[in-house]
Amino acid sequence: MSKVTPRCIIVRHGQTEWSKSGQYTGLTDIPLTPYGVEQMRRTGKCVFGNKFIDPNHITYIFTSPRQRARKTVDLILESLTEEQRSKIRIVVDNDLREWEYGDYEGLLTHEIVKLRKSRGLDQERPWNIWRDGCENGESTKQIGCRLSRVISRIQNLHRQQQKDGVPSDILVFAHGHALRYFASLWIKHGLEEKYEPSFDPPKPTYNDETVPNVTMEKYRYLVDNPNFLLDAGGMGVLSYAHHNIDEPALALAGTFIAPPEEESQHEPVVE
Repeated sequence: MSKVTPRCIIVRHGQTEWSKSGQYTGLTDIPLTPYGVEQMRRTGKCVFGNKFIDPNHITYIFTSPRQRARKTVDLILESLTEEQRSKIRIVVDNDLREWEYGDYEGLLTHEIVKLRKSRGLDQERPWNIWRDGCENGESTKQIGCRLSRVISRIQNLHRQQQKDGVPSDILVFAHGHALRYFASLWIKHGLEEKYEPSFDPPKPTYNDETVPNVTMEKYRYLVDNPNFLLDAGGMGVLSYAHHNIDEPALALAGTFIAPPEEESQHEPVVE
């Protein structure tokens, strides 16, 4: 078994015109700004140049199908050698798309609030996307369900890689709401419900024979704001306590890796 605890490193795409203005960008497929391109190019040089991420430990990259995410993948990996890049499997997964905002696509938050009030909504409490979802878009249960599927696949890969003694960083490139939601579900925030076979998408959301599909029994969804921040171009690190895949955790040290002698030696709690 590898002594290097697996990590899931989440990366929000670089700046776009709509991330800059604050417009809700779901299915709209817009490119990075010139600043966003250089932003992510610099980030790649920094994280690899300073050894925050060892490129030889990257086993998979999962990415949203939107061009702003896929371009960010290319820019982050640009400073690596061709041989290093060739060893990383890139999986485009439609389950990682941004929240489908429906009627709110392209709007600013105050415009959404005004629109909802004009429709007689939110009379007793203010709109909360994490609880209320989006009109003609996705509910919180819908996005929670599909992100739960991605988490299950990644944790299943980590479990096998750890068993095989393979150090594994899996990078996930996606969007602002989706990644904050993803991080919250990773550390088991929200509510849990039974997963029904009818929740499966009509066709596979990714195409890679090395990533096993996981039979879902339960999924999680949020009912309130997780109060996580992740600006355009930002990174976060998720991992596991006690080297145990059954104990997913938020790595507060970020991409910094403590030397082995500094790692916590606390034993897991046995109930």
